[in-house]
Amino acid sequence: MRFGPLEAQHAEGGVLAHSLRLPSGRFLRKGRVLDGDDVTALVEGGIARVTVAVLEAEDVAEDEAAETVAQALAGPDVEVRRPGTGRCNLVAGRGGLVHLDVDRIQALNRVHESVTVATLPPWAPVRQGTLVATVKIIPFAVPAAALSACLESIHHGTPAMRVGRPPLRVAAFESCGVSLIQTRLPGTSQKVLERSRDTMTRRLAALGSRLDSDAVCDHELDAVTTTLLDALRAGSDLVLVLGASATGDRGDVIPRAVERAGGQILHLGIPVDPGNLTLLARHEGTPVLGVPGCARSIRRNGFDMVLEHVLAGRMPSEDDIADMAVGGLLKEPPGRLQPRRGPSGEPQGAHRFAAVVLAAGGSSRMGDTNKLLANVGGRPIVRHVVEVLVDLPLEPVVVVVGHQAEAVRAALAGLPVRFVTHGDWEAGMGTSVSAGVAATADQADAVLVALGDMPWLSADDVRALLDAFDPRSGRGICVPVRDRKRGNPVLWASRYFAALQTLEGDVGGRHLLNTFVDDVCEVAVSGEGVLMDVDTPEALEAARRRETPP
Repeated sequence: MRFGPLEAQHAEGGVLAHSLRLPSGRFLRKGRVLDGDDVTALVEGGIARVTVAVLEAEDVAEDEAAETVAQALAGPDVEVRRPGTGRCNLVAGRGGLVHLDVDRIQALNRVHESVTVATLPPWAPVRQGTLVATVKIIPFAVPAAALSACLESIHHGTPAMRVGRPPLRVAAFESCGVSLIQTRLPGTSQKVLERSRDTMTRRLAALGSRLDSDAVCDHELDAVTTTLLDALRAGSDLVLVLGASATGDRGDVIPRAVERAGGQILHLGIPVDPGNLTLLARHEGTPVLGVPGCARSIRRNGFDMVLEHVLAGRMPSEDDIADMAVGGLLKEPPGRLQPRRGPSGEPQGAHRFAAVVLAAGGSSRMGDTNKLLANVGGRPIVRHVVEVLVDLPLEPVVVVVGHQAEAVRAALAGLPVRFVTHGDWEAGMGTSVSAGVAATADQADAVLVALGDMPWLSADDVRALLDAFDPRSGRGICVPVRDRKRGNPVLWASRYFAALQTLEGDVGGRHLLNTFVDDVCEVAVSGEGVLMDVDTPEALEAARRRETPP
């Protein structure tokens, strides 16, 4: 492949390296293979030279190469999406756990710098449609020899690797009927038992299974043994035993009851916190799990990691359990640098929050009107949004501009904001998010991604998101909710900045909320403004009729 500037009149067949807008208004997108009409338009527009990639006989075009690698990687319950701009995504065909041959994925990434593959961690839980891996070709083409070497690495690898099976698959969740046994001690609250049952019902439903029966018995050896045998005789696919007292030894009540019932203790304790005191056992072919007390909460813990394996049809091995240690610190460590609240309720450590306001779009559904510049209550809509944000602890406030950029800048004159001009804004909202997050990534612990067309956004609702934010406690993505509906803006922890910067098209960050579902915190807010954007002439007129915010 030859890459570099070329006289426009000789550029036919070249791949355009940078998007161009011609004086006529015609837009040529990066990656376009220039045809004769394009060349004529370039010359007539006074553009003498363009930067292109010229493919040679031994080259494979980026999209073809990306799809070829993706198809070789994909195993059962993994779907390959249509490639574009050198990227091909692989998504889960069903809910389950991501099963990776890590050695082969790593070996593939060592073959040639032009071919890259990124995946979710091994055994990550996913829903149908969740992005599990992405293949990205860095240049506009890959040498055929390099592509062949990549395929050889995938299909064969070394003798130490598993051969003959694709290295990426989803171990699908099975639909199981589950029995729950809870034990009680004197003073155990009925409400606690009911809440625990409801929480377990929700947990199982999210994984495609159901709670068929639940029972409560005294926390005594004979009572637990009898109740356990009843559940096993009823034919449950899985039995869960949640004790009123934590299991601290194989000689404790619940492990002894499992053995007395004829079962086998496989493992007591896992290197995940919270969830250390999870018990793994089996009675003939039926898994039995001792549930730690932390699972009374819906918040993710080590028990969830074990439960996911079991519902995906596999009891975790000793190696699986040991591997849970890395990434297994799920709780807030006592000596962290930024504790949430002191005794007074005041923050003892401050997160650095930034904001990105998306103001680059062309308002395609508004006809000739740029909705961001439309007057509502005496000010442009975009100024309503930005004035709310600049009065909050958000630094910097970055405004991404593109369409009618100078007019948007003028509408925000005098406000302490930083502008990022996005030259490829027509590629969709996702690319605007990427550009804005890139401009704040090294300055913030979290970024608030806000739409520029929400004139009734309130400071109180944004403060609620900032107050709820705590990534160490599973609140790394904060989404406002009003009347059971999710709205905007959304607050994202820095651990998601890389994912936000890969967004393309018009999806924004929506699909990432499903990808990282365990870290999404829904924050109830009082204002309707989080649900009200202005996308149509009718919505604009409705906004103008309101004299005060809802």
